[in-house]
Amino acid sequence: MKALVYRQKNTLDNFQIKLEEVPEPTLNENDVLVSVKAFAVNPGDAYFRRTQNPEEGGYRILGYDFGGVIQKLGEKVKGFSVGDRVYGVGDAARQGCYAESVAVDYHSIAKIPHTSPFDHVAAAPMVTMTAWESLFRDHDKLPEGVKNVLVLGAAGGVGTMAVQLLKARTGVRVIATASRDESVEWLQQFNPDIIIDHSKNVPEQLREHGISEVDFVFAVNGLKKAITWLPKVIRPYGHLSIIEAGTEFDLWQFMGKSISIHLEYVFSKSAFDYKKESHGQILEEVVSLIGAKKLKSLVKTVLKGLTEQNIFLAHSMLEQGHTIGKIVIELEESH
Repeated sequence: MKALVYRQKNTLDNFQIKLEEVPEPTLNENDVLVSVKAFAVNPGDAYFRRTQNPEEGGYRILGYDFGGVIQKLGEKVKGFSVGDRVYGVGDAARQGCYAESVAVDYHSIAKIPHTSPFDHVAAAPMVTMTAWESLFRDHDKLPEGVKNVLVLGAAGGVGTMAVQLLKARTGVRVIATASRDESVEWLQQFNPDIIIDHSKNVPEQLREHGISEVDFVFAVNGLKKAITWLPKVIRPYGHLSIIEAGTEFDLWQFMGKSISIHLEYVFSKSAFDYKKESHGQILEEVVSLIGAKKLKSLVKTVLKGLTEQNIFLAHSMLEQGHTIGKIVIELEESH
């Protein structure tokens, strides 16, 4: 099969993801082999490319959310058949979906309707899991007593999905932050209750809306710059959820208010074999929410073709740090 691979970590200036012919993945007993029709490109992909070498003499295929059609089944797979249209999340410990085919555990996929375009569903799995588990943890609901949530850096894929999940599944007041006109325009279609500019005085803007403190902050992007004011706006015994890797900050700033800090890594469940089935269950609920028109597509950019040029362009856009919505690469017509 054809796949986009790299053989040593690399920067944009020395970009080394190349289109190569590689062996088709081998299935484990709980795996399905999916013919990839479209996949999303995520900030985590660029992070892995910059920082992680493959095993010596080997290669790495990135990409961990996709839409496609099941080609083969492992001997212990239940509830799926060859030919099913599915979407799902891969596993960072295995080869990914920048390829014509990907092997994944069947607990991490869900069926999609024939009316769902593959490029739209491919944009959803990773951001959905990240937003869901950052907000609802492993209990599928917000912590007790949360009445409002501030989503910091809300215009990207994870932030946009967080806004949508909060509006679809809870009754809390949703405060989203964005600093550019195009980001604000993008967010408005997802109906957060308030949009404020995180490049300006956030506590003052909150006060203008009659808010002195918030119960929960989901720091999707911009944590390092926000660290000076975050401890001021989170209430005592409030919550801060973090997904940014490598951010250094002083936890003592939050100690005085006994703030709970939640860390989220989307591959934790697969890495530790912990509640893996919940990923498929979450994806099934998302399909229902989409069907009920409570969630909208996150796709902002679609690139056509499994090519070196497209993957370089996608990674370049991600590393600029101002991505709105999701970037998807479509292998063929996604219908």
